[in-house]
Amino acid sequence: MPVCRALLLISFVLLSGCQSPREPRPLSSEAPPPPPFVDAPAHCTAARARFGLGKRISAPLLEELRMRTGARRARIVFATDPETPFDAARLIVDIEPNGRIVGTRCG
Repeated sequence: MPVCRALLLISFVLLSGCQSPREPRPLSSEAPPPPPFVDAPAHCTAARARFGLGKRISAPLLEELRMRTGARRARIVFATDPETPFDAARLIVDIEPNGRIVGTRCG
């Protein structure tokens, strides 16, 4: 019987912790405004990726190419891949079948 009382007491303590009163949030103009969200520029500059020409593509190199050009995304394509819709914020890296970079362009 004492075990049941102890379990009952523990359950009340745990439940009372979940129902603690919260402090009211300010609803006045004194509250700070939300932070502004800045989006990445919607363009890339493919000329900044020239350093990668002739190198073998790798994940770190692709990320460096993307960052240096200012693109939001980067895509690797073979010459035989079909064209995709134009996206000014995407860097397209053209590679040979052996993985060497032969060109870069935006779109």
